[in-house]
Amino acid sequence: MDRIAFIVGGTFIYWNSIVLTLAAGVAICVFLACYLPRGNPDAAAVAVPMALVLGVILGRLAHWYFRPDSYDSFLSAMTDYTSGGYALLGVFLACLLTALVLRLNRMEPRIFRMLDSMCLGGCAGIAVGRLACFFSAADRGQILQSLRSMPFAYPVNNVVTGAPEYRLATFVIQAMVTAAIFLGLLLYFLLSKKRRMGDVTLLFLLLYGMSQAVLDSTRYDSLYMRSNGFISVVQLAGAAAVLGVSVFFSVRMVRQRGFRGWNVLLWLAMAALLGGAGYMEYYVQRHGDKALFSYSVMTACLGAIVLLAIGTFSLTKKAERS
Repeated sequence: MDRIAFIVGGTFIYWNSIVLTLAAGVAICVFLACYLPRGNPDAAAVAVPMALVLGVILGRLAHWYFRPDSYDSFLSAMTDYTSGGYALLGVFLACLLTALVLRLNRMEPRIFRMLDSMCLGGCAGIAVGRLACFFSAADRGQILQSLRSMPFAYPVNNVVTGAPEYRLATFVIQAMVTAAIFLGLLLYFLLSKKRRMGDVTLLFLLLYGMSQAVLDSTRYDSLYMRSNGFISVVQLAGAAAVLGVSVFFSVRMVRQRGFRGWNVLLWLAMAALLGGAGYMEYYVQRHGDKALFSYSVMTACLGAIVLLAIGTFSLTKKAERS
């Protein structure tokens, strides 16, 4: 149950709605601060309201599609916004569509200049927005028996007994990890003198995708494929982002530096690590009592892939400077 902040007449205003509004404000301010110094003010004036409107619509549409049990019908999901949820996948798609529209009408001919700033703004907004779950029972993991302190555990009242259950505070961990990603990307955005447009977007997809491929698996309210109700959509998208960006960085490295024999070993290592991460997801679904071990190995595997991908990225940058 969401916590009520204010009651104005017959209108209920919830704390999580307030936090999500603040998160949207943070995202907009960071986007404008990063984009306006070199971007088109007119494009920014169009991008903000367009992304907001599309984000609400597509975010709700994606949430309804992957969690239809949360709504009475499609019509109620798309017309009644006083309850229900939103999926970040839909918001990401809204930002991409906004940038594409502005590229097509030539208001912003360099699409990645806008997407880089959107990624920074979105990253900051996600870090704040995840904290809205302090005021609801969403975005939690399994029950913890011994650990009962922040930032790893947070109580949720059992709907049957009313007794508090300490569950993994996935939302807090997500907020901290995303904040760290934002700070790293912001430093790169501000300090890198020979940064390519699009690099921030690719690094965001790599790092955020890796974090969600692990953390979304811990949630009890993940978005699942309709076809089987088992595969987490966010986890699958995160893994696809890590794989896609890793392949892109590898191809760019080979084009810049030429093919070397050790490249094959690099790719085999990435494939083995990806397979290891996939197996640990299979393992944790069948051995929930060994979740700490499973997620630690999964994180190590995906983290190693990210480090190797960043290594190929660095080698490419070094070759470009020489």
